[in-house]
Amino acid sequence: MDEKNKGLERYAQAVSCLPPRLMHLALGLPDAARQAAEEVRLRAGGALRWCACGREHEVAGEPIRAEELRDTLARASRWSVHTYEDPIRQGYLPLAGGHRLGVCGTVALEDGQPAGLRTVSSLCLRIARAVPGAAAGCLPELMDGGSVRGTLILSPPGGGKTTFLRDLIRLLSERGVRVAVADERGEIAAMRGGVPQFDLGPACDVLDGCPKAIGAMQLVRTMGPQAVAMDEITDPADLAAVQNAAGCGVAVLATIHARDEAELGRKPLFRALCRTGAFSRLVVLSVDADGRHSRVGAMEGGGGPCC
Repeated sequence: MDEKNKGLERYAQAVSCLPPRLMHLALGLPDAARQAAEEVRLRAGGALRWCACGREHEVAGEPIRAEELRDTLARASRWSVHTYEDPIRQGYLPLAGGHRLGVCGTVALEDGQPAGLRTVSSLCLRIARAVPGAAAGCLPELMDGGSVRGTLILSPPGGGKTTFLRDLIRLLSERGVRVAVADERGEIAAMRGGVPQFDLGPACDVLDGCPKAIGAMQLVRTMGPQAVAMDEITDPADLAAVQNAAGCGVAVLATIHARDEAELGRKPLFRALCRTGAFSRLVVLSVDADGRHSRVGAMEGGGGPCC
């Protein structure tokens, strides 16, 4: 199957969680739009919209009803919303194929912490795609001979971090670098029946659904990787996983949310990451009217962006 048809197939897989009326609208887009779409957004009282390169495009049709949002959530959870209470509390629902449904609405609190949603007001269906070659241009700067350098990948939400990381894993694996993936949310590999649904190359091992803080060290102890990959460093537990893996002599490949280096430098977690010495390269991803761009910077010895 060629890349165009693969893209259309993954889009169809993602929107299959929508109710019939909305799925019909989503599948009615031109081939080029379905292939380019990175997200489908649903807001109560608004039109269905699809997004690419940070821009939203409206789909003609009747406004989305609140019950259609509830129906989407039920279908996405396979009619068992209570099974997914934990991720929904965190604002998302993992879907087959590595796709993800972001959930927004009125939060129910318990002891000051989110306990669930009273109502759903909007949904963001993020479409997971492989983009072969996304990391190829940066690869030479991320290598040191036959080894990979510790690399932190930066972009705002929806900026392509996971796509870049996935392709980097594939490129390294094809070059004989053993990469172990701590795939906490199932978005990197999209495992199904023990088989990754994305091509991660021949020298890759995946631990699916395990928290990064636990999974990274389990992989280091049991699989003997040369690099460990993980998505979305967000809290101190993730920091510990990075530090422990790097302390074992394993290169760490990870992503983090920020719009640019300036915003990243204001994050206390990032400054703590710098102090671990785990990363020597920073990949900055950006999107503008001309498309997607990537560039590599140094993080040697806590200098550069870490200062």
